[in-house]
Amino acid sequence: MIKFHELKDKLIDELHNRPFPQIKIPAQVSNLVVLHPGDRENELEHITRLANIYKMSKPDMGSTCYYESSDKFDFRWERHSEFSTYTFITDNLVTGSKHTNEIINLDAEWVSGISGEVISANHIDLRSPKNAPKNDKEFNDYFDNETLIGSHIYDGNATVWTSVKSDADGFNRVILIDEGIDPNQAGRAVRNLLELATYRSMTLLAWPVARALLSDISELEQSLNKTGERLKKLETLEDEQKLMAELISEASKVEKLISDNSFRFSAMQAYFKITESRLDMLREQKIPTIRTLKEFHVRRFIPAYDTCMSVVKRKDNLSDRVSRTSELLHSRLQISLEAQNQKLLASMDSRSKVQLRLQQTVEGLSVVAITYYMMGLIRFMVEPLPVEAYLGIKDSWVVGGLTPLILFGVYAVVRRIRKKLKKNS
Repeated sequence: MIKFHELKDKLIDELHNRPFPQIKIPAQVSNLVVLHPGDRENELEHITRLANIYKMSKPDMGSTCYYESSDKFDFRWERHSEFSTYTFITDNLVTGSKHTNEIINLDAEWVSGISGEVISANHIDLRSPKNAPKNDKEFNDYFDNETLIGSHIYDGNATVWTSVKSDADGFNRVILIDEGIDPNQAGRAVRNLLELATYRSMTLLAWPVARALLSDISELEQSLNKTGERLKKLETLEDEQKLMAELISEASKVEKLISDNSFRFSAMQAYFKITESRLDMLREQKIPTIRTLKEFHVRRFIPAYDTCMSVVKRKDNLSDRVSRTSELLHSRLQISLEAQNQKLLASMDSRSKVQLRLQQTVEGLSVVAITYYMMGLIRFMVEPLPVEAYLGIKDSWVVGGLTPLILFGVYAVVRRIRKKLKKNS
């Protein structure tokens, strides 16, 4: 029997999670992207209140997405790592330069109770050609005389117009005009346009952080430049140790700067890749004299992203510079310590030579001292004996004659002991 992994189906289901909606034209899509929405259970309780108001089934506690329909709208809620999205879809028909906002028409108390801060608000108006704005005046009225951005998408099956600016309600407004698009394509187009707007805003969250860090990074760069100059002028070991302490302080500042902002910049790069992919999915075709979404992206959005990336690179370069300077200073300290150790060893060698000479002197003195005491003992032994009667010489001559023999004997014994000790060592 085949043994399947317990996560096999769950992993496959994850690929099919959060599907595209099917949208028939005409339709109105209003979307809120809420940053820091708070606890998921509290958010689900708030959605449960919406379900009770508009007679929809309640969401399952612990879920990360919720799709339901009422008699007034289709509702889609999705929770992501940093934000949640609320999307409302209706089939209302709007014509000419008129526009609407489905969220404003919801229960006001429920809307005001949404936790978190709205980082992106979007409204997509899907229309047939006969109901779309017909001339420049209607387009200008619809977009409050803002400069338009537009293109044909999905191989010419739809046309998109927007200004990428907020209207009086705070929503970014988009018109999608049907040129042969089916409900599945319309749903994918809406999803891609909403995600493009969402992840564009999420990417740009790093921009004010990058601007705020510029002064700190410039200050640390100048400080490291001064440290590098001082490194060339060090003279004593104390100077090197003092500079190392200052470098450690600079390194701690750099590490704090990196750790405090690493998540934001890492998320920025991930969100930027998503905006690029969503733009590619639209398969834009240019409308003469009108900037496409891709051209706007390249002209306006990428420079802001590049500014953030330059800060990231400078921040990483700071860390590399601290590491290199630290290695250089550490090497210099090692060389200084080795030189100091060599001087110490030379001094110890000199001391050992002096000590050896002193030891040899002491050994010579000790031979004399031992000989002196031994001759004293011999004198005590010889004086009572009748040496003069038997040998015909005085006892003092006997003692005097034995002195050289005793001296050389003691010297030989001491020398032998010293050689034996030296051999054993």
